[in-house]
Amino acid sequence: MTSSEEVDMHDFRRVFFRSDEVPKFANILALDLDLFVKIIRDEVGLSRFMKIFGISDDINTILLCPIMMRFDEIMTHERGFDLASQVLNVCNVHHKKLFCHITYRHLLVLSSDENGCIVLKKVITIADDFWKDEFLDLIAQHAHSLSMHDLGISLIQHVLELDFTKKTTQDDARLHELMAEFDEALSASDIADDQLHKLASKLMLDSDLFVEFVTTRRGSLMIQIILGKSEEIDKVLLAAVKQRFIDVTTDFYGYRIMIRTINAFKKRGDLKVYDQILRLIGVHALYLTKDLDVGNSTVQRAINLHHQDCTTFIACGLQCHYIELSFLKHGSKIVEMLIDDRISMVPLVLIMIEIVKCDEDTLVRLANDEYGNNILKKTLELAKEHRDDFFGDLVDKLNPLLDSLRGSLGENIVAIIDSETETVKDRIVSQGNN
Repeated sequence: MTSSEEVDMHDFRRVFFRSDEVPKFANILALDLDLFVKIIRDEVGLSRFMKIFGISDDINTILLCPIMMRFDEIMTHERGFDLASQVLNVCNVHHKKLFCHITYRHLLVLSSDENGCIVLKKVITIADDFWKDEFLDLIAQHAHSLSMHDLGISLIQHVLELDFTKKTTQDDARLHELMAEFDEALSASDIADDQLHKLASKLMLDSDLFVEFVTTRRGSLMIQIILGKSEEIDKVLLAAVKQRFIDVTTDFYGYRIMIRTINAFKKRGDLKVYDQILRLIGVHALYLTKDLDVGNSTVQRAINLHHQDCTTFIACGLQCHYIELSFLKHGSKIVEMLIDDRISMVPLVLIMIEIVKCDEDTLVRLANDEYGNNILKKTLELAKEHRDDFFGDLVDKLNPLLDSLRGSLGENIVAIIDSETETVKDRIVSQGNN
């Protein structure tokens, strides 16, 4: 079947023209995946394969299976584009949609390979509106990582040039016109930084327009492309991000612009911007924590950096709100992450102070709350391990409440206090005996 094998052309024609032989032949190809890949990668083999592929829907169904099973390996080969074109040209609508779906699932792998990226662009171009929208959404989600290499940028630019993508913002005339200006600047063979700088400055002067722009898929993709082109452009966009920090960081697409901005400056060796953004997350920590979608995730990611200053910023930003947040599912998650992050003792000290100052009714509710109970238990355990002085204060605070907590969800709190009481008694008896 391949150029390296002496296959009798007469035998191949016999298989090709006998309808009862073709399904058997297709099944043989589909069963041996290694042989299948070898044939597809061979010029003669692929040519002969494409004479069979497209004969009927049943044959196509059989032969699509090995393609899907070895998709990355086939589509990143130099002959992958020819095969993809054949699939898209001869298959029925159902098979084309299946091929789009498989391509969608392998987008990140294909986008980082020169041959794969060509296939990906072809599939996106011919896809129906439903799949174009799905591809656009996925590319917008991963625009940050895609914009880190030339192939990814070329994919983003390709998507931005599609009429479908341009239609997604046509309901807002002002936004649509501005994006048309960006389109013109980005489509120029020699993209002028001064033109992009003017457009970026135009966005910064109207903060509402900037937020509207970067929180759309298309606008977000455009900003991802121009970030990193020049220090002047990056400074303008950074100022715009800082000006509307909460709006940007609580939006799905806006958050990715913030990350891309940080990396654009880090790539130049400027780490001050990174520290500035972390400080802003700390300043706005309470608002971000209460934003259940993107904002809360932003704070979690910042804590997971295990950056001492960042953890301290966030801890101070949530001061006087630890108990309030401990009653909430997403809020308690942030509190737990902070007190578990041993890089800074500030969060633990602040929550212990709040508990000691807390009124008894609230403390009983906290101990009996689904989320609050875990925070109170963890605080006691960590205080005992790291701060004996504060642990003693917590025990004194909770001792009068133990009877009301027995037999309730707060029984685990009672167990900790009782255990400590017994330990103290044993210590006193031991000292007395000595």
